[in-house]
Amino acid sequence: MSEVFVSLAREVFAAACEAGRCQMPAGTAKFAEHLDNGGKSAPDTLESLGQQLVTQFPFLRHRSLASEQCDESVREKWEAAVRAVLERLRSWTASNPLAFEELSILLYTIDALGLDSADAEHVASQLRNEALAGGLYHFICSAEVRSFSPGHDRVHNADQEIKKAAAEGNFLRISHIVPQVMPEPRAALWSAVRLLWRLDPAKLADAVTVKDSVFLTLLVRFTLQDEFSALAVLVPITWVKYVGIEDMESAHRRAGTDLKQVDLIRQLLLQAADTTAWTGLLNALVRAPESGSLVCAALPKVLASLQLPHWKAFVSAVSLSFSKRSADPMARIMAALALEVGDSAANALWSMCFDQWNDWNYGKSEHQVYLFSPTACAFDYPVAMYYSKIPSHERDKLEAALTLAVDTIEQQWFNSSTDLITERNRLLCRLRLVVHGRMLASGEVHLLPPEIEPPDAYTSVRYSYFEI
Repeated sequence: MSEVFVSLAREVFAAACEAGRCQMPAGTAKFAEHLDNGGKSAPDTLESLGQQLVTQFPFLRHRSLASEQCDESVREKWEAAVRAVLERLRSWTASNPLAFEELSILLYTIDALGLDSADAEHVASQLRNEALAGGLYHFICSAEVRSFSPGHDRVHNADQEIKKAAAEGNFLRISHIVPQVMPEPRAALWSAVRLLWRLDPAKLADAVTVKDSVFLTLLVRFTLQDEFSALAVLVPITWVKYVGIEDMESAHRRAGTDLKQVDLIRQLLLQAADTTAWTGLLNALVRAPESGSLVCAALPKVLASLQLPHWKAFVSAVSLSFSKRSADPMARIMAALALEVGDSAANALWSMCFDQWNDWNYGKSEHQVYLFSPTACAFDYPVAMYYSKIPSHERDKLEAALTLAVDTIEQQWFNSSTDLITERNRLLCRLRLVVHGRMLASGEVHLLPPEIEPPDAYTSVRYSYFEI
């Protein structure tokens, strides 16, 4: 969107909120008079109105040319038009049988005049009208939003697919579908959403909940953009909360985010924790944690306030296969959580992680999983902490046994050198964490073991260190 137009629109709407000359756009005035006289709007009313508005205000068609086409006299007419529409909205009531047709025309007009670029918070503050808030709620609830291209969607029956995936706890499926769904453009609805969000957020949340329409919800998301996540806190539909979290993560990856967003994610996660969707939500959000993500920043305090079954769902959600990039973010989550809950609860957490890691055993029971070097995994820190807590004589005995197993690995029979190298590296992975556990018990401050490097040139060639 043109920065020049945004700046102009903000100035014009701010001025229109003050007293001054009112002059309804010609097309809007004509339709309003028609409704006042008891006439009904035709199916193409809004399309016709849009054409009349861009005829009267040509810069609305090509907003990038606003600075050239919007001289002082045009700007005064623009301001007077906005003021007239705001005045009519301020005095709107539902008493007229055609009140909602009038509301639709006013909302369409205010959108065309640039509400999306204005300071909607300030504009809404000038429209304190309980009847209007109720009217916007009714207007949104009565809307039937469809796909932008019915019959040609990338995902057939996307609305049903999203609800089905949510019921199954398959939130990853939802994250694949949502970017491919486009609700039809509805300018009057855009304005209704923008204004009701500022006038009464709870009413907008209730409208989204009552309708339970995927296309309406995604239209609201498109309209509110970065503020959609705050709405998701008020909507008791879990897939909406998931999309809100994903939106915040995407915005954070693009441009960074303040701590306020972390608090929002905490709220959304805690709300989801009280539902059957908790496990599915974690499967989508933390299977491969990323350094610096908002979810990773929010999880320690969230988990600290939850119970053991919630922790088990969290631990089970992490994918250990090929997860070496997740070692650092998981270490930070676990260390912060341990500080929140104390030693006794932390020990239960280390045991929980160890059991899952031990069963996994670097993919030993998985088909065609090979290790061409020792590797890190997401549970490096909690497993090392587990080893740091066992009695020192048991740890020393285990370290000696693993060292011997590595040194004598070639005395065993393997079907191929690849199988030999893989088993040797599994043993080295375990030994690495036992050694780091000993270091942690001795006061080591680094959460993770040192970077993996071949000990010498011979070992690098002999045992094919290809994946470091």
